[in-house]
Amino acid sequence: MLPPGDYKIQNFLHEDKFVHMRHNNVVVGSAQGDIIELVVTNAVLGLATLFDKLRQKYIVIDEGTGNVVGCDQSQELQFSTEDNRKYIIHRYNINEVWLLNGDNDYDPIVTAPAPPPGAQDFERKYWLFEEMK
Repeated sequence: MLPPGDYKIQNFLHEDKFVHMRHNNVVVGSAQGDIIELVVTNAVLGLATLFDKLRQKYIVIDEGTGNVVGCDQSQELQFSTEDNRKYIIHRYNINEVWLLNGDNDYDPIVTAPAPPPGAQDFERKYWLFEEMK
C-alpha cells in the first residue's frame, strides 16, 4: 500500500495525463494534474480515500453512473497492485476500475470492468503515484 501523503496521479498508458477535477466536479485526464491527498484507512486491504486539494472535494466513484467525480463525502477506494508501482483503483472488491479511455485533455475518467491483459489498451487501467514533497 502506498504511504499516506500528497500525490499527482498519472495514467500509465497516457503518460502525459494526470488526474484533474474540473469546476463541474468531473474528474478527467489532463496535462495539468491536481495535488491529491491519499489518506490510508486500511493498509492491509489497500483502502484509502482521495482528496483533491485544489477543489477541496473527495474523489469518488458515482455508484449510479460509474463516473469518477468530486463529492463532499469521502468514499473508500481500493488500490490494487502487482508490482508496487502501477495501481488499479476501484471500490472494495468490485471489478469496476478507473479507466482513461482517451489521450485528449479533459477526457473523463470512468469506471468499467478491468480489461484483461492482452486486450487493446489494457494498460489504461493502471495509475502511477508521484509523491509531492
